[in-house]
Amino acid sequence: MDDPLGVREACAWVTERARQVRIGSLDAAVEAILPVPVPGWDTDHHYLGPPERTLRYLLVLDTINFSFWVPPTWSGPKRGYREAAAALRHVFEAGDDLATTKALRELTATRLGKLLGGPLPMLEERAVALRELGRHGFEGLVQPTAAGTASALAERLDSYRDVALYQGRRIPILKRAQIVAADLHGAGVRTFADVDQLTCFADYKLPQILRHWGALLLAPDLAQRIDTHAQLAPGEPAEVELRCATVTCVERLRDGLIVQGRPLKAVEVDWILWEASQDLEGMAPYHRTRTVFY
Repeated sequence: MDDPLGVREACAWVTERARQVRIGSLDAAVEAILPVPVPGWDTDHHYLGPPERTLRYLLVLDTINFSFWVPPTWSGPKRGYREAAAALRHVFEAGDDLATTKALRELTATRLGKLLGGPLPMLEERAVALRELGRHGFEGLVQPTAAGTASALAERLDSYRDVALYQGRRIPILKRAQIVAADLHGAGVRTFADVDQLTCFADYKLPQILRHWGALLLAPDLAQRIDTHAQLAPGEPAEVELRCATVTCVERLRDGLIVQGRPLKAVEVDWILWEASQDLEGMAPYHRTRTVFY
């Protein structure tokens, strides 16, 4: 598999050296995924209109697509990615409040909260990221290829530069930069011939379900921290290992599915896993990290 972004190789390098996370048996995960169809594009929650306006919608959406988890003491409504996508859809259907570079450059956290219908964690950080997008503009971010699009976003916008440091090496993970390309492709706004070169999108839901199926095994101390809702600091070794092992695990799942006669792209395995993680009962908690990257 080609690796133009360097994510596969870097994550495999971390996984080989990881002390707190390792890959376990993939049998249960392969068996669970094997009969599940790849989810189609979710038009119930996403805006879908003229291609260039939909492109802007997806860039805005994925610029604020991070850290939806809330602590038990959270006093506001609990809203996840789907609710944010639907709220932003209504904003785009109603006008240009978040659809122009001028509006984004002038955006405040208070204004963003009102437009999205209420508070979200890291609301100020979301506003900062959108102001950065407004200053850059929409042009030049979406390239002819999926990998080129992810690279352009990571190079030009700080909030997309999802690169960790592990044992002195820079480790690109690029969750949101890659998901922009996948979303553009999934929504039919762009057709990328190289979408198979993207990896999965290492967040907090994929490690949760992979752990549930025994595909990821955690050291006891790390498992206890996650199960007691202790926060992992962004960039700490355990957090980097967890995300990198997720990427490597999905790559190995792809290999296992091919053996079973079900060739899937990494992004397709991701979509299946993410959907399954929303409703599957009996899972241990997901890990909690406050970061703009996922």
